[in-house]
Amino acid sequence: MPSLALKDYQENRQERGIYDKRNTLNDLTGKEWLFSTKTIIPKLFPLIWPSNIKSRTYNPIPSDLSKDFIETFSKPGDTILDPFAGIGSTLIGSFFANECTPPPRRRCIGIENNQSLIKRYYQLIKKLNIPEQGMKPGNPIPVLSKIKNDSVDFILSDIPIWDISGPKDNEKIAITLNNFNKSPKRSVKHWCSLICTILSETTKKLKESKYLVVSVPNGFIKGISKKRGFPPVNFALSAVLTHNLQKMGLVLKAERIQFDPNSSKETIYKRMLRRFLVFRKKSSNENCLNDPSLFFEKNIPVGDTHIIHKSFPPSFNHKLRSEHGGMKPPELAQILIKKYSKSREGVILDPFAGVGGTLLGASISGRKAIGIDINERWKTIYLQVSQDNGLTPQKFIIGDSRQVVNINVSDDSISLILTDVPYWAMDKLQKTRGRFSKAGEQSQDKLPSPLHSFNQASILTIKEWLNLLKTVFSQCYPKLIAGKYLVVFIGNMYRTIEEVKNGKASKVGRYLFLSSMLSKVLLDIGYNFETEIIWYSPDKALHVFGYPFSYIPSIVHQSILVFRK
Repeated sequence: MPSLALKDYQENRQERGIYDKRNTLNDLTGKEWLFSTKTIIPKLFPLIWPSNIKSRTYNPIPSDLSKDFIETFSKPGDTILDPFAGIGSTLIGSFFANECTPPPRRRCIGIENNQSLIKRYYQLIKKLNIPEQGMKPGNPIPVLSKIKNDSVDFILSDIPIWDISGPKDNEKIAITLNNFNKSPKRSVKHWCSLICTILSETTKKLKESKYLVVSVPNGFIKGISKKRGFPPVNFALSAVLTHNLQKMGLVLKAERIQFDPNSSKETIYKRMLRRFLVFRKKSSNENCLNDPSLFFEKNIPVGDTHIIHKSFPPSFNHKLRSEHGGMKPPELAQILIKKYSKSREGVILDPFAGVGGTLLGASISGRKAIGIDINERWKTIYLQVSQDNGLTPQKFIIGDSRQVVNINVSDDSISLILTDVPYWAMDKLQKTRGRFSKAGEQSQDKLPSPLHSFNQASILTIKEWLNLLKTVFSQCYPKLIAGKYLVVFIGNMYRTIEEVKNGKASKVGRYLFLSSMLSKVLLDIGYNFETEIIWYSPDKALHVFGYPFSYIPSIVHQSILVFRK
């Protein structure tokens, strides 16, 4: 319990909200913290780069977005480091952050080896009429050696996507960009090796428990060739980088995805602008989740990332269906069915049917479907919803998909598999829905969540969960017609994991890339990766997790992974 009353820690900053004086991470109030932890950034920031400075192969982070990250992960007087400074997004963002806060000023160090980019940086600060902000020309490794270890408070960098091949005589392992399509595995591994060598030295400069944020490139220099660009590999690189950075003593805390809500003429599908990975230095812990499934050693999931930016109002007996904590809108299932199953004669399969979101989506699309689930309660709810909405029920089989799929579904009979997988521990951990009081008052009792009724079996480990999915989707593979699609909902999670080092156990909050782990399983079975779709519902409620002590993401999106047989 705190030694002082809560009100003694609070400072009213008027329209900005209430600031907690125990906040050692940043200078944000609880209200400002709320939006800084949102996993989706649905905003196009104005670019300050003059046209003669911008390059069609180089798209720097907008300075306003860099400023937001700096304000989220640092306080006035802190030292900021960017080992891949480019044309100075972090440096300029730091300048504007200093302009908005009282002294002391943040100190920023940017390292860049590309003389052309350094030239653009100096052109830019001259255009903006601001002083030089700490650009250090030269190779990152020698420059980093001059910076004291454990002296940096925050690292922010836009990872470069060019020059990944290195010198062509470099032990004969250099892979040119033109060979990427022929050897994506070697290209990604070589690129990651070069990047992580620099990031490893960079991490030594970061203070314990401080944060590192990196922007992951979406593809290898799109548009550099007039004939063709290079495939987008952001989804794969995010996992590969996480795998390597966790071995350096960094803990993945969040991903944040930026997109422009007005970027497409389509009403639903948008293009991702960039993905940021947020890490915290926690070198005193071992990584108990150092899973090789994050490395994609055999296959590389090459494909674009799109956004479905849409809310779906309650429908189809929403209150009754919400007894299942992971239900999906039938209207969203309808959208996916229309996009990935053109023939109205085909049959749709959902091996984890739940309360029948896929089945309802098939019905309103005029399609036939088969649902399988182990819980009879979900079938009862589905039948009631179908009756209340005047829909003819689809075939719903009760049983374990590990055994039922082979018995009840013929080979080469399914034109689309559309499902929402069971979410590892989420379906089995008892949750609470809090009745939170006003600050300083005693909290009321908690409301139990229906999630605890999903399954009374013991909680699966991640390995057991992946083995379950591998078995089910292996059984489904021969049922799917060649050339047809598998579309899977999966949400990445933030969980507190117990880790042990030197005989001592401690708890660490981690953001788990379950989508990448699942992708590895599906690739190994033989499915081919096509697309990652981020479903962002803008009306999803936000919660102030972690304030004022630790950065915990407010997860407002789910992944929809599209594979093809």
